[in-house]
Amino acid sequence: MEFSEIVQQRRSIKSYLPDKEISDAELKELMQEVVLSPSSFNLQHWTFIAVRDNSLKEKIQAAAWGQEQVLTCSVLLVVCGKLNAYQDAPEIYKDTPQGIQEKVLPIIKDFYDGKGQLQRDEAIRSASLAAMILMLAAQNRGWATVPMIGFDPEAVSKLANLRPNYIPAMLMTLGYKKDDPRPRDYRRPIEEIVRINTLDGPGLMG
Repeated sequence: MEFSEIVQQRRSIKSYLPDKEISDAELKELMQEVVLSPSSFNLQHWTFIAVRDNSLKEKIQAAAWGQEQVLTCSVLLVVCGKLNAYQDAPEIYKDTPQGIQEKVLPIIKDFYDGKGQLQRDEAIRSASLAAMILMLAAQNRGWATVPMIGFDPEAVSKLANLRPNYIPAMLMTLGYKKDDPRPRDYRRPIEEIVRINTLDGPGLMG
């Protein structure tokens, strides 16, 4: 499928065929593309919890305002960001030339150490970039997705056994759509959302 077609066809789908499964092998193929997502200093802040167990899905559904798609999707993904991912830098850079390690590792530590808000921002940013790649890669396979922020993060963290250094950036359902979505909602015009040079500059007209 052409990339432009993937983007045009991708929609947020909330109605799934509950009996259609996505195998572990298929999910692994998808994630092999997702892990190529960009992240600051290549720290790869993301972790994905793939929830298949229906009893656990039911509990997460209760923490997600009872939304139907949590239970009917093939796989429910808890998209997590690691707050202290910068501490993984020595392991990530261990196979790079010594000169690069000596230069980059102190920069990474100084950039993140003791900066809680920055750590949280980066965890959410990186997890969100990976989630976008996930949605597009899933669409390419004929699968449907919907990103979700409508849930109790503390409850989901407990249900997924997240440690304090992990936060749930979003939930993501993955499966086969049951019904076609309604026509796409209004999108703001390009000249309104792309400004030249400054926010009060002219809109992009083309």
